Amino acid sequence: MSTSAKALLLSAGLALALPCSGALADDSVANLDAGGLVLGKNDQIELRAEDVFLSAKQIRVAYRLYNKDDKDLPLAVSFALPDITGEQDLAVAIPDPGSANFLNFQTKVNGRQTEATLEQHAFFTPDGGQETEITDLLKGLNIPLMPLGDATVAAIRQLSAEDRAKLTSTGYASIEGDSVTPLWTLRSTFTRQQVFPARKEVLLQHSFTPSVGTASGVYFDKANLTGESLAQYQKKYCTDDGFLRAADLLTKRIAEAKAKGGEMPDDLKAQQTYFGYAIAKDSLGPVGRFDLTIDKAFPDNLVSFCADGAKKISSTRYELKKTNYTPDRNIDVLILDKHVGK
Repeated sequence: MSTSAKALLLSAGLALALPCSGALADDSVANLDAGGLVLGKNDQIELRAEDVFLSAKQIRVAYRLYNKDDKDLPLAVSFALPDITGEQDLAVAIPDPGSANFLNFQTKVNGRQTEATLEQHAFFTPDGGQETEITDLLKGLNIPLMPLGDATVAAIRQLSAEDRAKLTSTGYASIEGDSVTPLWTLRSTFTRQQVFPARKEVLLQHSFTPSVGTASGVYFDKANLTGESLAQYQKKYCTDDGFLRAADLLTKRIAEAKAKGGEMPDDLKAQQTYFGYAIAKDSLGPVGRFDLTIDKAFPDNLVSFCADGAKKISSTRYELKKTNYTPDRNIDVLILDKHVGK
């Protein structure tokens, strides 16, 4: 892990995180950062604790919220999934594109599974123009709101020429021969009405499958990762000299194995894996106790993320503990995974 990091990097809002090196583009899948609890406006709810667990398999977050008021407070509790836009320079990792709940988001209140209402809307923004909501149009044409995925493309192909023109003439979709590209953006938010009892604490727990970006191979050799690309990696993931040396050695071993030909050894079938967790802008102020745990899955995987004071607590896990802490930027995790597909 990067021990020379200056601060924990937590990024406000939800952002698309793309690989920084141009060498990655042909074999890359981008990730989408999700996260962040948003409450209705109030000044009586105190965020006593926030526990965040990050891994490439699952993200879990637990919030302990205390109502300081002498009366019960009914408030809207929201969790925004990342925006999904149809046209991307890179493929985007979506755990379950066929489901409206494409990150498999689940929520609990005081340890009990509970339901939240998923609201989804589609928007189109032309270059230099104003945003337009097109949710009703797409639903009227029986087109899924998810702009990525085979189901949406198939639905557009089945439209009549007249209905298809409703999408192409407005720029909502591009159709060239057999190529169909939806160009709108899907916004999704889970919301529930939660009553916070007077002078009591409520435990809210969220879990979801992260959008995990990947890039085949390792690009930390001096020929590929230099200049601006190196600076971006260092800023985003706090890749220090020790991490880069280990990654450079792995890259050279992969190159030597390829030169010899034959089957690549299992421990050299490596790829970059990256994912993140975002903090909503409208936070509740300082967290009384903030605990972050990051799991790299296998002991021999290389991992880097930005943290000041994080400690290794097991062969695969790192932990950061803060008090009276105000996160303001993204948690970005880079893993050089030596166990592809496991």
